[in-house]
Order: sequence, then C-alpha cells, then structure tokens
Amino acid sequence: MRPASILITDDESGIRLMLRTTLESDGYSVTEASNGREALEAIKTNTPDLMVLDLNMPVLDGMAVLEQMKALAAHVVRPRVIILTAYGSIPSAVKATRLGALDFLEKPISPRELRQAVKSVLDEPELDSPPDVVVDVPGGYELVLSRIRKLLRLAEYETAMSLLMKAADRKDQQSAEYFNLLGVLYEAQRKWRLAQKCYDKSIAADEHYQPARTNLRRLLELRRYGRSSQAVVLGDEAEDVWFAKLPDSHN
Repeated sequence: MRPASILITDDESGIRLMLRTTLESDGYSVTEASNGREALEAIKTNTPDLMVLDLNMPVLDGMAVLEQMKALAAHVVRPRVIILTAYGSIPSAVKATRLGALDFLEKPISPRELRQAVKSVLDEPELDSPPDVVVDVPGGYELVLSRIRKLLRLAEYETAMSLLMKAADRKDQQSAEYFNLLGVLYEAQRKWRLAQKCYDKSIAADEHYQPARTNLRRLLELRRYGRSSQAVVLGDEAEDVWFAKLPDSHN
C-alpha cells in the first residue's frame, strides 16, 4: 500500500521543515507549497490525500484556497484539509470548516498534535459537505445563543451553524456558551475531534461550566464504549437538557 500523500502549505520555511520532518518520520509522502497559488497548482497536477494549510499567507491565503477548491469541486478532486490558524482565531477556524476543512490546529503546534490530527483525518470516512445557508442575526448576543439552542432542538443544523458563524465575529465569541453550542453542532455533523476540541475550549473559558463538562463526558463515553446515558446539554436552563439522539460516535 502506498503511503498517504500530504501537501504542506505555509509561507514560513521553518514551519514547513518541522511539519515535513514530523510527517516523513511517520512514513508519509510529503510535498510543499509556500503559498496558496502554488498549492492550487499542485492539487491540479497531482492531488494529495491531505493538505495541511496555513490560513495567513501572502499571494493567496488559505481561506481563498478553500473557496477556490470548493468552486472547482466539479473539476478537481479535493484533498482532505487540516488548517493552521493563529491561536484564538475561532471565527476563521469556523469559516474554514464550513468550506470543507476537517480539523484545525492552533499555532504553535507540537509534533504530537500534528500526528494525531493527520491520522484521525486520514482515517475519517468521507461525508458530504452541507449546503451554505445565509441568515441574518438580529438581537443581542444572548438572544442569538437562545435562537441557536432552539434551532438545535429542532435539528435545524444548517441554520444554527450559520448563526454560530456570524456570532463568532462578536466580541463575546470566546464564551463557554458559544464553544459548547459549537461542539454540539460539530457532533451533529459527525466531526468528533472538532466537537471535543470545542468542549475543551468551553471548559477552558469557564472551568465551572457544567453543560460542556457533561457533553465532553458523554462524547468520551460514546467514543470509548459506544453508548452513554448522558443527555446533550445546550445550556444552563432546565429546558436545555436535550434528549435528542445525535449521530453515533466512533473511534
């Protein structure tokens, strides 16, 4: 069996070297691009299995690469994508996952984090990308989160994700409530690693926030045992304990 091919796209040569050394030591076939334009040309010539893509680059940034790959989807086979983003740049990470990225890593990253993300993304089954839904966000931040909780209970996942994307641009976007709801959305989309990452971020934002602790415990039980007695918790209120069945998790 041929080794999986990985395209590293980053404008910093030192980061490319670290990523390449780590991945080649695990047996992957690695190539490099120093900007988004080079990456698109490489994909058209010989599509890799996976691309590790920096968002902040000259010439053509990572978000533009994702947008162009989406536009070319009918003509070009798209690789799976892990994005590299600046620490705390959640709005960019959320937008990138809507454009097809399967995971994100916040710089600086360790070889261990890179190895885990690459293995998980390559092992993940293919899923259809959800359609884009554009909605307005009237009202204050708390009202927006309340609307998102209601949409989740109704399984209106696409509209909920669109609201979460817009809410990410607000000043309160680092709140425990926001990350918890984003985690539930990613779970509903079978993006288990992103869900766990968001629950962890929710707890980091407020270590006493019980909804995220409950959801993280439930997700870990599902991944380990295939079942859990825990409900999905959307918020602090009693009506936010949600017994809807999300897609089964897997290792």
